[in-house]
Amino acid sequence: MSPPSSFLSPHLPIIVAVSGGADSLCLLGTLHEQGYPLIVAHFDHQLRADSADDAGFVKQVAGEYQLPFVLGTADVNVYAKENKQTLEEAARNCRYAFFFEQARIHKAQAVAVGHTADDQVETVLMHFLRGAGLNGLKGILPRTILPHFDSEIPLVRPILDLRRADTEAWCAAHHLVPREDPTNAETDYFRNKLRHNLIPELENYNPRFRETMLRTSQALQGDHALIAELIDQTWQKVVKDESAIHISFFLPSFLELSPALVRNLIRHGMEKLLSGQADISFATLERAAEFVAHANAPQRMDLASGFVLLKEDEFVYLTLDEKRLPVGDFPQMGEGISSAQVRVPRNDEEVKIEFGDGWILTVSNIGIEHDIHSADPFQVTFDADALVGEIFLRGRHPGDRFSPLGMGNQSVKLKDFYINMKIPRRAREKYPLLCDELGVIWVPGYRMAQRVRVTDATRHTIRFALKRW
Repeated sequence: MSPPSSFLSPHLPIIVAVSGGADSLCLLGTLHEQGYPLIVAHFDHQLRADSADDAGFVKQVAGEYQLPFVLGTADVNVYAKENKQTLEEAARNCRYAFFFEQARIHKAQAVAVGHTADDQVETVLMHFLRGAGLNGLKGILPRTILPHFDSEIPLVRPILDLRRADTEAWCAAHHLVPREDPTNAETDYFRNKLRHNLIPELENYNPRFRETMLRTSQALQGDHALIAELIDQTWQKVVKDESAIHISFFLPSFLELSPALVRNLIRHGMEKLLSGQADISFATLERAAEFVAHANAPQRMDLASGFVLLKEDEFVYLTLDEKRLPVGDFPQMGEGISSAQVRVPRNDEEVKIEFGDGWILTVSNIGIEHDIHSADPFQVTFDADALVGEIFLRGRHPGDRFSPLGMGNQSVKLKDFYINMKIPRRAREKYPLLCDELGVIWVPGYRMAQRVRVTDATRHTIRFALKRW
């Protein structure tokens, strides 16, 4: 076995992930034979009572090779429950987080893992059965960047061309007795069912089934590389902005794309935002593409792994934290005052009131106002005599109702009004409402209340305007 020279430098350290099984021991031994500077890393998932014995065995092997040894540990069961992940996802995310942390500490050029051709066959078949698209059917790559763990240090698989039987033979030839994880023989896990039950059965139909699957994955890797180039080019055209918790897409540009390209862009966005790795099924991506394509679809959709898709005007948001999405041009009450009342004085002089995030309410023009119409939705003129008691700004309250101009005295739930006006959910809680003692008289930017409108009988007017400085 000779690792591809394009993957690894003989002068920079490599973090070698060693579980104690035949594959990882073969990986460690062959890299050591070829003179690479190595750091042996083992992660204890605490899933078995004797898991610490595996760590002791790997440390002993590292000592025999005179190599440095690092150990990581976590209660993966607890982590899986806290993060709502499967046990397999949690185990992978915990150990990879540790391996890449060590890679950064030791300034390593790569993290090397002992995946073999058998792992490739199992992975492709597993993705096929779960309904994956091309991204899943291409299988695992000899070299890949996992941006969730590190944007620069690659994960490499130097023995991906070897069979599991080859690594077992290597260990036997070097008088090494691998540690066998008893859970690998259990069929409770999906991958183990494939390994022990389905693949042997499929080989009854095609004795060269494994070779066929490997050729298929290699062919699809080339196709996937071509699509990846197209995704990168299109990404620049359709993405408005992105942060650690969201990506926004320009909807009109999205609608010009094929469903296949939309699916791949959504996948790419999910992979960018994930703090760990998760399986993203084709069915999930298909639902996302349909959500984007249909104008009459709901404005919000829950996807897998905690993701949410939102449609707002000309944009589609992909996020893991809806509450922290930017509110854009929607006015908001400042922190600490959204649940309080900000009193608005009524006197003959112009008054300016700051209520948060650079927003200012201006009160002016008490008297007869002849020019009551304005194209600015954040400016409004009321019949001053129709106002009851004190005037104040506040955020919404449970049960708030509103009688919008044009609906007579009929009232609607404020929540329904927000929905009809397509005010994003995240902007509603702190959205400023101008009120008197009878209730809401103005939802800035949208509608005043019917009862405070200026009529022919109006004798005194008062003007309010919202601006952001």
